[in-house]
Amino acid sequence: MNIAFDASTILGRSGIERYSRELINALLRTQADLTCTLVVNEHDGRAVQQYFDLDRRVRVDDCLPNERRLGAPLRPLMRLVRQRKLSFAAQKADVVHLLSPGKIIPSKRPILTTIHDLFPMYPNMGIDGYLARRFPGRVRRHLAASSAIVCPSAYVAGTINEYFPACRLPITVTPLAASDEFVPTPMQDDMRNTYGLHRPYVLFVGRVDPRKNLHRMMYAWSTLPVSVRRNAEFVLMMAGGDEAVTRFRQENSSVLSDPSIRIITDVPTRAMIQILSSARALAFATLGEGFGLPLLEAMRCGCPVITSSTTSLPEVGGEAALYVDPTNVEQIADMMMQCIVDDDLVQQRREAGLARSQMFTWDATARATADVYRNLIG
Repeated sequence: MNIAFDASTILGRSGIERYSRELINALLRTQADLTCTLVVNEHDGRAVQQYFDLDRRVRVDDCLPNERRLGAPLRPLMRLVRQRKLSFAAQKADVVHLLSPGKIIPSKRPILTTIHDLFPMYPNMGIDGYLARRFPGRVRRHLAASSAIVCPSAYVAGTINEYFPACRLPITVTPLAASDEFVPTPMQDDMRNTYGLHRPYVLFVGRVDPRKNLHRMMYAWSTLPVSVRRNAEFVLMMAGGDEAVTRFRQENSSVLSDPSIRIITDVPTRAMIQILSSARALAFATLGEGFGLPLLEAMRCGCPVITSSTTSLPEVGGEAALYVDPTNVEQIADMMMQCIVDDDLVQQRREAGLARSQMFTWDATARATADVYRNLIG
């Protein structure tokens, strides 16, 4: 079974990038008959290969040119070149797996596409206007070209049927998982000093994005009694690049003047695991998620989770999470308060989260995905 992947978005720390790497590694681990062709951007070949331990079943083809190489006016031409390069690299594959709905679709068939969410189509999600305009057509083209779809949650499967009622493709839910490295890990003194984590804290993990609902979570924290905020912190572990974080600081300067709300950035995974393990709770009351991988990463580290009762998040959190209405600041504040002051609640949710997180594994995701490949091959 030879599967070609458009792996042009495999490098980095976003959810899609982590999904791509973890899925392929789990497929190699669980499918003895699998060989892979990873089609990646020019000059990324060596960096991609290192993720797969030089496995001989993996062929990396770094043939995709940068679409900006010839300047903005010729980007459509470069996309056509990328499309042909991808088609040629995948010509001997049994199935082409597009790991997200990208800008190019190869001519090789059959195609399996992963659709992670449809949030660019939602109003009031703060999505970039260009992407919001282009995304529906992009998804429609992928649905027309694909023979099957996989997605991370029943919620996303439902939204595909809702927004594209003419779609008759088989849709398979393949839940994600946290990496095995996420385990309860005591915080070392040097780590505590590096990030100044000397008081109890509630933690947020994520990128700068209006969909993450940070303005409500920060405001909720700021309504807690001064006596609580004097002895505890709300720590925002933020990704998204220096420019985005700087803009976020400027736009939220008033609430960030509260010294009990702090931002930390550029946190490596080793430090993130220790910080999650020592947190009183992860506050992840976002407006919407296609899955909610930070919930599983937190629960695997023994960190209680405060999350939204909407979209895919109850599928992930089950009975282990503490749920709030993401638009209700009072509910968010009350749950933060409980996690700071109630040791019994925190311990109960640590244990429940650890048990819940064991229900999700990348090996299970890989086996479910491989079943889709075999159905397409026939």
